[in-house]
Amino acid sequence: MSKAAPLRTLHVLLLAVAVVLFGVALLLRQGGGLCAQKTGPLFFETSWLSGGAAVLHHASGDAAHHGGDGGAGAAQQLGQRGCPTSEEVAASPWASSCYHLTKVCVDNGGLILYDDRFQPAPHGGGEQAPSFAAEKNYGQYIYVYRNGHGSFNYPLASIRSRGQADNEGAEYLRQPTFSQCTVPVVWYPFWMKNFGHFLRDNSAKLWGFIEDTPWADGIKLVPVTAEGLALPGFNYQLLQAMTPLRVETWADFSSRLPQAGLPPEQPGPLPSAEGNHQRCFDSMLICTHGLNITRWPLHGFGRHLVQTYKHLLAPEARAAAETESAVRAGRPGSPTAGSLTMLSVVFQTRVGDTRQILNLEELLQRCNKWQHTTADGQRFGFKCWEAEITDLTSGMTAAQLADVMVGVHGANLANGWMLRPGSSMIEIQAYGFDKHAPHLQDPLFNAEDKESQVLWWVLQGCDPEGYVPSPAEAAGKGVAASWVKNRNVILRWEALQIALRQVADTGGDMQQYWQLWRSGHWWWHVNPHNITLGGHHHSVCAF
Repeated sequence: MSKAAPLRTLHVLLLAVAVVLFGVALLLRQGGGLCAQKTGPLFFETSWLSGGAAVLHHASGDAAHHGGDGGAGAAQQLGQRGCPTSEEVAASPWASSCYHLTKVCVDNGGLILYDDRFQPAPHGGGEQAPSFAAEKNYGQYIYVYRNGHGSFNYPLASIRSRGQADNEGAEYLRQPTFSQCTVPVVWYPFWMKNFGHFLRDNSAKLWGFIEDTPWADGIKLVPVTAEGLALPGFNYQLLQAMTPLRVETWADFSSRLPQAGLPPEQPGPLPSAEGNHQRCFDSMLICTHGLNITRWPLHGFGRHLVQTYKHLLAPEARAAAETESAVRAGRPGSPTAGSLTMLSVVFQTRVGDTRQILNLEELLQRCNKWQHTTADGQRFGFKCWEAEITDLTSGMTAAQLADVMVGVHGANLANGWMLRPGSSMIEIQAYGFDKHAPHLQDPLFNAEDKESQVLWWVLQGCDPEGYVPSPAEAAGKGVAASWVKNRNVILRWEALQIALRQVADTGGDMQQYWQLWRSGHWWWHVNPHNITLGGHHHSVCAF
């Protein structure tokens, strides 16, 4: 045999391998149609990794992180629920609340639209590319400078769009692959730096929509911040609990990807349903003014947070979280009539010199000594203690260990929606707050959550001797409209006693609570010489 024969044989084998690989590439490409649509020509090259495995790339070399095939990986990521078509996204409740864009890429803080409608006439539709900006009360941002000074209502930039140009700055923009499995939801937030507002007015509403979305695993949340600044930490924690895909700010999400090589790997959730970085999408939603909600799962989202992050809790709190029920009369395992049921009463405290309960030590002493017997003979004792809540973990911990939470009105009361079902929140409001805009907001919003299992009670201060001004109010400085909500409180024991008695008598029974709600028996006016039922929620103090 000549020496050339083995070489010819090798050449034949290599040619056969190349043909097989090309065929596999075509098959994979066809199979990838579920999750990606390619607008450009189909060219592939192979690169060999250690171990002899072949990986397919688009000719640009960017497919592995700019879109590429992605079909099999995305289908695996999304499980059995599949990827939505643009028609399915358009028919969803999202599209009735948000702007739905199709065939769109993101680049350098803007949008590139590939529909011929946005190309000039006569060969295109001649339509003006739209821009998007926060509407109504959304987009409020507090810009905090390095020296600690805050600029309120700092504007969030609008998002511009344009039709595709013939000389786009990256190959993946010139010949894009549109992800069908990842649906970015660009979100203009409402008071994102306030924990209570962000949980109540942003996250819980988003969660209601996400729960009702068949393709929820493909939703990627993209909040807009001012000047591309980082998200507050609790924003990330609340948003990331809703989706398996990485939460990114608009600035990070819309940045141009490097021309060569992959972006640095980051720990944590995947950046897309395809498992890699995507910049072009079959569908994108831009929400500039919230959502048209039909339900508001405040407590459901709070419980979801606890279940998502319970691994961060201390063993006692984690065990309580897993019971999914508060201590209350009549539930399985509770003591029989005549024995003593202990209720854990947690007083929220906060850092600073505003909204403090100034006589907290006295209340703790009297609360720990007090017992109550209901009309049917159920005896209750009370373990009363204070917890300083500084972050999501400390809030979740206190909520799991509490049967009753007590706190002065403020953002921290949103921790009440992380309480176990059947638990109670007792909100304390300072004198003068009955005429303040947020008066009774939280209990009223809790009542709009038809699935809530939190019993919300309110003690409204109506005694002009029952508060001490904050330092700002005492000095006549700051924003006068904020003085009332920042007052420190002196709460009389008999007022707290009335609320705790009602908590014990109700026994965590939501049906009974709603009966009390309808008759106005869920809140009280703490007057100078007596304590009266609040009645209708529009009523104000007589003093």
